[in-house]
Amino acid sequence: MDELESLGAQIAGVIRARRRASGQTLDEVATRSGLSKTILSRIENGRGNPSVETLFRIARALEVPLSALVEVATPPVARRIPARSGPALLGDSGMSAWLIHAESIAQRVEVIELDLPSGVEHSSDGHLVGTVELVYCLRGRLRVGPVGDDVELAVGDSAWFRADTPHHYIALRAARALNLIGTP
Repeated sequence: MDELESLGAQIAGVIRARRRASGQTLDEVATRSGLSKTILSRIENGRGNPSVETLFRIARALEVPLSALVEVATPPVARRIPARSGPALLGDSGMSAWLIHAESIAQRVEVIELDLPSGVEHSSDGHLVGTVELVYCLRGRLRVGPVGDDVELAVGDSAWFRADTPHHYIALRAARALNLIGTP
């Protein structure tokens, strides 16, 4: 099974599970999304190739965010997310988008811009229990994450990690990054 088939099967399973969990029939979701029952059935059976607009319509009908339809299983303590390695979402308009990270936890979210001159190492003792971080490398090269489980990032790569333990940011080359912090 290639990557596209695998993604299609994953999305199909999630849509079917979310529809059943919501107590909606195929007809009801088709009506609420404005899609035909045939198209929705094909998607749920992994035989469709839905555009991002179609997925948005299904997500709206199921009352979940689009990312809930394409998110991956529970991630490890820290993981490197190579540039554009997430599911590609292609719009009818020609727009392309790639999911970097999705999480379904109620939390306070902060987005911080980081500027790290070459050789700088910033350490943190850890934040409140349950805090997570997503770091997106805009320029340079850096290592980030829990001490001993950190990952190396190049331009366009991201890292997700639990930030309630000691962690650090090391600029291997002068770096600029966006840091999304989620605190329960």
